[in-house]
Amino acid sequence: MDIVVVGNVNHDHIWRITEPLRPGGRISFSDRSLRLGGGGYYTGRRLIDFGHRVTLVASLAHDAHGLDALRELAALGFVTDHVTLTEGRTEFAEILLDPAGERTILGSIHKAARTVELSEPLPGDAFYVNGTQLPDTLITALRQAPLVVSQFPLRSVTPRPADVIVGSIADFPGERLDEVWERARGIAGERLKNLLLTDGPNSITIHDGRQTTEVRLTDAVTTADTIGAGDSFSGALLHYLLLGRSIYEAASEAGRATADWLRRRDAERAKIPGMPAFES
Repeated sequence: MDIVVVGNVNHDHIWRITEPLRPGGRISFSDRSLRLGGGGYYTGRRLIDFGHRVTLVASLAHDAHGLDALRELAALGFVTDHVTLTEGRTEFAEILLDPAGERTILGSIHKAARTVELSEPLPGDAFYVNGTQLPDTLITALRQAPLVVSQFPLRSVTPRPADVIVGSIADFPGERLDEVWERARGIAGERLKNLLLTDGPNSITIHDGRQTTEVRLTDAVTTADTIGAGDSFSGALLHYLLLGRSIYEAASEAGRATADWLRRRDAERAKIPGMPAFES
């Protein structure tokens, strides 16, 4: 199907540290790499893996890194007609990855916020949105779309119509589920049918404003790199919803598909001589 993915494409500068972060510690690293990442990138790649045609709405800096990224995205199968090249230079996202696969992301407070541009509404069988500030043309397209899945935006939010909002339970410490639901309704409006909150590899909480369902994930994966897992889950969730699965079935199958994706990714990297397990 034709799916429009709205989200960032980042340049992730990944440092593999040899122990977890701790106050006052002197931490060493075993390797470092630069690779593409971001919510738009990982979700879109997963949807391409499932055989969908993915149009990416994103922005990149108009420099050597941005142009290289644009060429790589096209080679991977993305439709890049709506990727905007903006003035300025590419800012790397510094990511610390510990031996257990947990990541810490360092972002500059001086980094300019990236906004997407769209000259006219796009058609699509479904939309996935991972962003905060959205142009009016995109809101118009979302209103017309048969299915919209949005990542839960946590700050500087443009309200957007969405059928499903996906977030992490770790982003709402101490908040009751009904409070998080009301926040989601404030973003997605009356169209919202389901809120999904993931808890890493453990479970998924599904709430529809009245009932709560817990999906237990039994297919746990031990990996040295969790980067992209959440975004890959969102892509798989959208795929199974498009196949007509119920929200419970789609969440359960997406959890299993993400575990399989992590295993395959680690196995493929392990075949390359000299490449650390976390490299792309």
